[in-house]
Amino acid sequence: MPPRHSLTQSRGFSPFTWEFLVAASLGISVFAIYLQVGGHRPIPFDDSLYLTSNAWVQGGLTWEGVVWAFTNVDAANWHPVTWLSHMVDQEIYGATLGGHMIENVFWHWGNSFLVYCLLGRLGIPRVLSFSLALVFACHPLNVESTAWLSQRKNQVSTYMLIGAIVLYLDWRKSGRRFTLCLLTLSYAVSLMAKAMGVSLPLILTIYEAVIFFAARPGFSFRRDRQELQRWFWVTTKRMLPFVMAAGGVAAATLVAQKDAGAVASIETISLLLRFANAFAAIGTYLRTFFLPAELCMFYPIHEQIDWSETSIGIVLVLIGLGFAGVWARRAPLMVFGYLWFLVSLLPVIGLVQVGSQSHADRYMYVPMIGLLIMLGDLFRSLSIPKCRNSPLALAGVVMAFGLGMGGSAYNYVTFWRNPETAYRRSLEVGGISFSMLANLTATLVNLNYFKTAEAYAQASVRLWPDRAMVVGNLASLQAFMGKYEEAEQGYRRAIRMEPENVEHRYMLALTLLQSNKNDEAEATLQTALPLIPAADDWRASRRMIRAVLLREIPTSALKLHNFNGSFEQEPGRAADPKR
Repeated sequence: MPPRHSLTQSRGFSPFTWEFLVAASLGISVFAIYLQVGGHRPIPFDDSLYLTSNAWVQGGLTWEGVVWAFTNVDAANWHPVTWLSHMVDQEIYGATLGGHMIENVFWHWGNSFLVYCLLGRLGIPRVLSFSLALVFACHPLNVESTAWLSQRKNQVSTYMLIGAIVLYLDWRKSGRRFTLCLLTLSYAVSLMAKAMGVSLPLILTIYEAVIFFAARPGFSFRRDRQELQRWFWVTTKRMLPFVMAAGGVAAATLVAQKDAGAVASIETISLLLRFANAFAAIGTYLRTFFLPAELCMFYPIHEQIDWSETSIGIVLVLIGLGFAGVWARRAPLMVFGYLWFLVSLLPVIGLVQVGSQSHADRYMYVPMIGLLIMLGDLFRSLSIPKCRNSPLALAGVVMAFGLGMGGSAYNYVTFWRNPETAYRRSLEVGGISFSMLANLTATLVNLNYFKTAEAYAQASVRLWPDRAMVVGNLASLQAFMGKYEEAEQGYRRAIRMEPENVEHRYMLALTLLQSNKNDEAEATLQTALPLIPAADDWRASRRMIRAVLLREIPTSALKLHNFNGSFEQEPGRAADPKR
């Protein structure tokens, strides 16, 4: 492995001063882009799940909350560290949502600095490492992971994951048990924040293989077979604890998502469509890394294969592999970086399809690091004719690219300022989807834009007449507008479509009370009793229903209910794997 570059020392900077300047520069860049999120509003598409409507998180850090965090899979995942992070925030910031939002920015700053540290450990020159870390800090593809409150899990998981890789690089040289303990703990915390890091054992194995073959340019399977076998057993022994941890979390995550109904069956989305979409998504990620235009929070999957996008994806994958292979001798980490990019996408590329999205910007948060490693080793090995310091010149080009990305990111962050702008952006860029249209309708209702919301609610029912949620939502809107008879019919239709949903029955009873049909309302509440929400349900609305059904709140008090909180929004957890 090439030694670390000493350019900073030749410029008169001590290592500590240089690291401080790097951290400060990355921090200034990150906060220049993201400080605006302190005035943003939460996006109910998941933010309600993780904070604003979660009774356990709203209660702050309590012993009961800690137990719930480690024992529940309500978000179609097991990620107790994520819950604890939000609970601690609730203790610190309370109802000051800006504090919750800004903390994501601090995590992104930390991740950007760790990317710099990782690149340096891999032998990339310091100035080049800084410029590549600046790209990570400023890239618009990372806006979703930073400006969206519920992506705290992505931030925490990535921070601990990069830390684990840096510790691994130190441990393989020093062999210290203390470093191994820290490495194992860091990886465990990463998996308990989000299961995105399940591919780490394979990534580390690829790194070991690249180092092994790079040190043996004349390797022969016949002559060096025993040496290869020794390497295989040593590497396998090293990876075994990580494989066990990753396998356990991956299995638990898949079971949780299946129980939550988030995993699509083969009958719903065929294997051919999954593979075609996977290659199309890879092509999209590569394209948007260099030209990040037209980004949004939700890209619906198409029912028909787009062979042009799939073909482009396949070609780009093959070009990348070929390019890395050609440069393998001069820049072996190019192979490692490109395979990092591909392997880290495996859990979220859609082969196990979760929800109805084709891809998501947040999925590039970890894979992007692989592309940065690839570019770093390429630029380290390039020599520009008549240039005294090629890495420094190339670092300037990369830095200019990163600053340009920062301007684009700043503009894109403004679309995350509130739910309405985020949903409208998704409908405009990603196209019509059930999730975005339903959530935009709910947002407009909450803003009291009833007439505008009615058009969207009716359009949703026309597009998805078999979805009980949109039928119930239209009924809720009609109840808001005082159209109780129409609302009653809508709720009865929703109950026929989804008889196990207690909220439809509760809202029907509420509507009947407004129409002074007290006996019918009481009978409806009786039919809802077998469906009473569990005592540990996280949703504030479900707790309200439970209190009513248990007569902790008298029925007479419901006549004053103004239907606040009655509008259902599509939960983002049904559209995001490894959450």
